[in-house]
Amino acid sequence: MRRRAVAVVALTIALATAGTGIALALAAAGGTDAAPAASPSASPSIAVTADDYCYVEAMIYYGVEEAELAETLLRKDGLDAGASGFASGIAGRNEDELADLREWYVSWSDARPVEPPADGPCAGHGADHAQMPGMPAWSTLQGFVDAAHPDAERRFAEILQAQNTGMIALIDLILAGDPHPAVAESAAAVREQAEADQQTLQRILDARP
Repeated sequence: MRRRAVAVVALTIALATAGTGIALALAAAGGTDAAPAASPSASPSIAVTADDYCYVEAMIYYGVEEAELAETLLRKDGLDAGASGFASGIAGRNEDELADLREWYVSWSDARPVEPPADGPCAGHGADHAQMPGMPAWSTLQGFVDAAHPDAERRFAEILQAQNTGMIALIDLILAGDPHPAVAESAAAVREQAEADQQTLQRILDARP
């Protein structure tokens, strides 16, 4: 029981504290994941807004949560090849996608709102983005941690489908505004990937007994 409780705590770090995103950002800033010099984020003439910063912070949280879910699934025995293959590909893919976001998180810190926004695309996310659309509840995560094959694959796919739905909705709100060019480019790519993932996740669900 203690081991399961520890697993749930680890799985909800990104959801429960702002420290995860900050730690990831600072680690990348001192590492080799810097964005190319030609990145739009390097242009001082383009203003960065609170919504731009909100997008960056939210996508870090979504990405970290997705990686935690994948790592939890891969610790289970007897997984189907489709689900385990998808989960295995998430960590490396997310690391590449998060590289620019981590740099922007640090370099755009002046745009971070002092208080959680009361309106706009990130309204209602809370101080630590724990209330973002699609983020799983503690009880949902507990059920996933306790689950074994084949129920584990089903729960994994359902949690990620809900998270992707919420992420796509947030991206649509961001793109409906006037985002920074780097945010617009990133958001469009993330949305495309999320839609493709939804189809893969549905195939995983369709394969369940």
